[in-house]
Amino acid sequence: MLQVLYLWSMLVWSVGGSVCEGELCSRNVAPRIAGGDRSEQNGRPFMVALYSRVGTTGDLGFCGGALVSPEWVITAAHCCFHNGEEVNHVQAILGAHSLYDRYEHGRRVVNVAELVIHPEYDPDTFANDIALLRLANTIQLSDMISTIQLPYRNISTFNFAGAGATVSGWGIAAEGVTFISPTLREKRMTVLTDTFCNTTYYNQLPGSTICTYYGTAGTCKIGVTSFISASGCNDDQPSVFTRVQRYLDWISQLTGIQILY
Repeated sequence: MLQVLYLWSMLVWSVGGSVCEGELCSRNVAPRIAGGDRSEQNGRPFMVALYSRVGTTGDLGFCGGALVSPEWVITAAHCCFHNGEEVNHVQAILGAHSLYDRYEHGRRVVNVAELVIHPEYDPDTFANDIALLRLANTIQLSDMISTIQLPYRNISTFNFAGAGATVSGWGIAAEGVTFISPTLREKRMTVLTDTFCNTTYYNQLPGSTICTYYGTAGTCKIGVTSFISASGCNDDQPSVFTRVQRYLDWISQLTGIQILY
């Protein structure tokens, strides 16, 4: 883990995808980490790789998530759909640094028993783009697999504009590359003001989102990746995330996780 201040305002990660289309792009087609640096081995033990499909023969989808308890993973709601259909087969890979190393020490592969999509998720506006996945088996925590702490209640209304953030995930190693990096990567970003970001996206952003821009100002954990701009994962357009801090009651009611003050 980074030995610096964590704001614990939100969880942040990016997921792999293909080419983005349209002014506003859903994360199953676009969000990913472009460039960035390789994460240290076991440096992000809460990260979860999610493989999903509709039925047993459909196309395989890929997303990122974070372990919030030994039984629950948090991710984006859009990760629960493929071509408009809700996925019904999901596998979670925990303790992974390289997606290709099946024999990685401490790695676990667990089926997802239940998908809980936020009841007010709107794929057209990206509002409430958040979901919880219940694992079929309770996970034994270790140095390789551990949970990430959810935001404290007393910062649930903080904006964090100007603060640093770290985005992590199995993204792309460089612009123009179409395949997902097999190795976990991370990138430092800076949180933008809501006004600036909303102006950039033609005032179409829901109130539950947070924006980041490429930068080097510190670190924190922020939100679930929602979408990027039509120009792709470059440094000229802000990336948009769901503010986990706005959903603490919903998360606690479903998972039984106690939210600290």
